[in-house]
Amino acid sequence: MLPALFILALLALNAWIKPPTRWQWMLQLVTLEFGHWLALVALMLLFPASNMQGTFGLIAMSLCVPLALVLMIPAFQASRIARDQSLHFSWLRLWQPFHFGRFKVRQERRTYWQDDDTSLDMVIHRPLGADKPLPCLLIAHSGGWDSGDPGEFAGANAEIASHGYVVCSFGYRLAPKHHWPAQAEDTRRALAWIRDHVGELGLDPERIVLMGRSAGAQIATACAYSMPELAARACIAVYGTPNMHLAHEWSVPNDLLKSLTLVRQYMGGDPDEVPEAYRTASATEFIDHHSLPTLLIHGTRDSLVGIGHSRRFTQLRADRDDHHFLELPWGTHGTDYFPSTPGGQLSISAILRFMERFVHGTP
Repeated sequence: MLPALFILALLALNAWIKPPTRWQWMLQLVTLEFGHWLALVALMLLFPASNMQGTFGLIAMSLCVPLALVLMIPAFQASRIARDQSLHFSWLRLWQPFHFGRFKVRQERRTYWQDDDTSLDMVIHRPLGADKPLPCLLIAHSGGWDSGDPGEFAGANAEIASHGYVVCSFGYRLAPKHHWPAQAEDTRRALAWIRDHVGELGLDPERIVLMGRSAGAQIATACAYSMPELAARACIAVYGTPNMHLAHEWSVPNDLLKSLTLVRQYMGGDPDEVPEAYRTASATEFIDHHSLPTLLIHGTRDSLVGIGHSRRFTQLRADRDDHHFLELPWGTHGTDYFPSTPGGQLSISAILRFMERFVHGTP
């Protein structure tokens, strides 16, 4: 019993400190997003603790309730934010993670571009039974620009699709072999491919939204803002870096991701070596020339991509009523990965509301 409480205490502590290693970050993510289940375990330990004699029993009982309350913080905060911002949050769904959307969803993987030694895939989540062309979310995957796969976040993407959207997650060429703007070229190819297959996919080519998570968020925002010819209807960026100059400046050589190395190998050097690459890869360089409805989602506790990136982008667009920023105070990198958790529920709700307002035109 005491070992179980000790483990819960370590998990709670790890959830609220900056993780020094990748496995501690993943453990932090799971603890924060599934803390309600761990809180239930802590409360269940009250009964055996009450049967213990002496000092150890008193210590165990005094730990159970405080631990449960700490582990429930993300759920409490999510409930408050949902109430304040009119987002959907269900306490029941925390404990019953099954979701039933408007549509059943079919997933398929297709190759959308290929040359002699490279092929790029797209994972498509398509609602079945829709009677008219649907809006489309074209998503650039995460992975630090040197890894990742378009099949990631399958649960979250399928849930968004179940509400009446075609969700297409596309692969792009990776660093260090391929530097920016190769990824912008791949975004153009992916967009052209889905527009060539609108009938087959059942999507509306005039209602395509560029979206990305982490590294993909940088690609999505840079393309949406610097390439108006793509005619993206809107842009959604989840814990991304809309300014690569700041991504370089704020990177630390020996942090969790070795982020300075990631930035250099992706951009092909430092800003003074490839200034044009840094300019075209930064959405913030183009907000005075081209702008479009934008939604940012970022966790305050994100130790991989700092919240400052999204806060600064929001400050630069403070005069726009079509810019929305959802900040999750408990959220870390990947907070939207699990659809039923506090971060997943609020992220999906914010995306659906944003799509309704700026893609469907519903106020």
